[in-house]
Amino acid sequence: MNLAPPVTVVVPCFNEEVGIPSLVTRLTALQRNGGCGWRVLLVDDGSDDLTFARLLGYVRAYPWITVLRHPTNLGLGAALRTGFAHTTSPIVCTIDSDCAYPPERLPELVALLDDGVEIATASAWHPGSERTEGAGMRIELSRAVSGLYKRLIGQDVHTFTCLFRAYRRDALERIRFRSNGFAAVAEIMLRGMLVGCRVRELPMRLEPRLFGESKLKIGDAILAHTGLLAMTATLVTVRHLRALGHAPVHRTGPSPRRGRWGS
Repeated sequence: MNLAPPVTVVVPCFNEEVGIPSLVTRLTALQRNGGCGWRVLLVDDGSDDLTFARLLGYVRAYPWITVLRHPTNLGLGAALRTGFAHTTSPIVCTIDSDCAYPPERLPELVALLDDGVEIATASAWHPGSERTEGAGMRIELSRAVSGLYKRLIGQDVHTFTCLFRAYRRDALERIRFRSNGFAAVAEIMLRGMLVGCRVRELPMRLEPRLFGESKLKIGDAILAHTGLLAMTATLVTVRHLRALGHAPVHRTGPSPRRGRWGS
């Protein structure tokens, strides 16, 4: 009987052919330093460059690497959903393919999953984190929306947009997220907190990208976060009303159908 690896690291990739060698080098270092026996699941999200070919080359050399592929680009959230569906490990980590946070520090995140903690995340906006260099729109958007989510959710968590995380698998199974794009990262955190997951942050500096270009489209991200903020406000309001014991509204006629992702 094949036993599940203790940790699976899910890495979404899209048009990252230039950075793949560096990524695999750092994941190899992780295998030697705290990540021995861990599995790495690389999800190629419909790349139209040489990303998939390069990933397949590493599969032959490193048995701890598995590669999945979307035939077309479906988005970061869709790539995460595919990765989660193909893991059986009790702990699941996610990282950026550009190594904006050092993969070598994943064991530190995993170590935080104790005393009932179910989600551990790197946190660039934590007061204890080193200052992130630069003032690009991507950084400012991440900082701004994280501040808004913190106010809405009412908990002492500072960063909601960081992909560098560790989850207990049973927590992931309770989190149903809809987004297929970049906003999925924040949605997973928000929905997890709303279903009672305990979160712990590891202050960590966000490093500049060394290879390729960011795939984040600012306009699309702003629209997605606007919708997510509205959804979060609604869910928080409903939760508060239920806590106060307000009776639900009585309806006449047939009950509306409940969607798969209903709260």
